[in-house]
Amino acid sequence: MAGCGKETPSYYELGAEDLEGKKYQSAIENFELAIAEEKYEVEALRGEGIAYLKMGKYEEAQQALEKARDLAADSEKAMRADILAYLAVVQYQRGDFEGSAATCDQMLDVKNSKEGYFLRGTAYLHLDQYDKAASDFGKVAADSKEYNDYLEIYRVYEECDMKADGESYLEMALDIEAGDERDHYDRGRVYYYLEEYDKAKKELTTAYNDGYKEAAIYLGKVYAEQGDTANARANYKESLSEQSLQAKAYNGMAYCDILDGDYDSALSNIQKGLDTGDQDEKQALLFNEIVAYEKKMDYASAKEKITAYLEAYPTDERAVKENYFLETR
Repeated sequence: MAGCGKETPSYYELGAEDLEGKKYQSAIENFELAIAEEKYEVEALRGEGIAYLKMGKYEEAQQALEKARDLAADSEKAMRADILAYLAVVQYQRGDFEGSAATCDQMLDVKNSKEGYFLRGTAYLHLDQYDKAASDFGKVAADSKEYNDYLEIYRVYEECDMKADGESYLEMALDIEAGDERDHYDRGRVYYYLEEYDKAKKELTTAYNDGYKEAAIYLGKVYAEQGDTANARANYKESLSEQSLQAKAYNGMAYCDILDGDYDSALSNIQKGLDTGDQDEKQALLFNEIVAYEKKMDYASAKEKITAYLEAYPTDERAVKENYFLETR
């Protein structure tokens, strides 16, 4: 009978499966059991660190990833570089930009990669080391045919209130010729950030009609920026049928509510978005929650929310400025 059944998966394999399925707490529990058995210890610590990172528990993530780094053999270059990349992200999220840059130095010593230069450039920009940041970003963008490389660099500059510097990368992205629906989606995003909304609509509509469903989210953003909340809502509601897009759709609908002055509806949609458990959209939802309370002139709730927000996301410059404003209320 023993030969007839499927072999029972290890705790590490169960953890990896949970991590893939975004069941982060369950993943951590299985990785802990794997670590206790001293089986796949480096891999399990790495997985645990990623799960904590996705949950926004950065201190725990850093502890796990540092243990994984220290246990990883020098010969395991790919694993070591991967662990260092995640560690650099965690340090960045905690506002330790010098630590993040130093970790990227270690990562690049192990393996040259666009990811390493991008992460280090991001840390340098937050440290106001503009020439070093530009040098690293230049290595990322050199001959790149990936729209996302340019978009991500732009978003770092935007985050640092340097949109004009970032726009040069968006212009470079437009030199790439579109090949498929994902390319049209990315070109639409480029035009959105350049505030060329008619061109953005054209590219995003092409992407959506060719089957790229996420384009509806950015179509909603374009319409919202133009003050057309009715069409924006229509696109966001269309996206609710896609489970992976629900949190973004609820957040978009909440933004439309804020524009229309219906702050209670905004808070309701934000809660629906948070209830999806989508960790990738959580930060944006929580920021709009602060804005909704502020617009309601419920400054006590806004202050409470922004205090918790900044504990979780200390590097968000917009939130820091918002906090200064709320301190005067």
